[in-house]
Amino acid sequence: MDGPRAATLTDLDVVATALGEAFTDDPLMIWAFPDDESRPRVLRGMFGFLAEHLYLPDGEVVVDDRGAAALWQPPGARGEDSESFWAQHGAGFVEVLEGQIERTMVLGAAMAEHHPDEVHWYLPAIGVRPVAHGQGVGGALLAHTLASVDRDGAAAYLEATTPRSVVLYERHGFEVTTEFTVDDSPPIWPMVRPAR
Repeated sequence: MDGPRAATLTDLDVVATALGEAFTDDPLMIWAFPDDESRPRVLRGMFGFLAEHLYLPDGEVVVDDRGAAALWQPPGARGEDSESFWAQHGAGFVEVLEGQIERTMVLGAAMAEHHPDEVHWYLPAIGVRPVAHGQGVGGALLAHTLASVDRDGAAAYLEATTPRSVVLYERHGFEVTTEFTVDDSPPIWPMVRPAR
């Protein structure tokens, strides 16, 4: 049956492929990984690595077999800023990024500064493969976990990286809180969905 569902380890290829393809032409990912040849491979490796080692064990990964995936960090989960995570997995992460770590580190630090203080679910990545665009897959994927967020009475937070994604997130109740850049990066729009 098509539709969003919780991912398992057997879905790592779906997650890595969906997010890798979805972000290959993303302005911020082009800035972070400027080499056009290696970017698709690096993104696929990065998202697969994070799903396997961080979000499946201590978060929530949702997939749609039509070609979409989302990584969520529920309140209280160990996040990408966890010292214990990097102590255990830092070398492997540098390896899948093929050493392209400098801009990723600066970007991660800047993003962490904009997280809201209130308890919230964090959506670091959601993506739909280009072949599945225009079918409502992204909206269904968002709605799937936002139902849990609402049951928890919690807020949700993400960073939008394109004007088109801002519009999608606004339709699901997110509001832009500011705009920032990192060095010479494209703009990033932090967005909060207040608790309901």
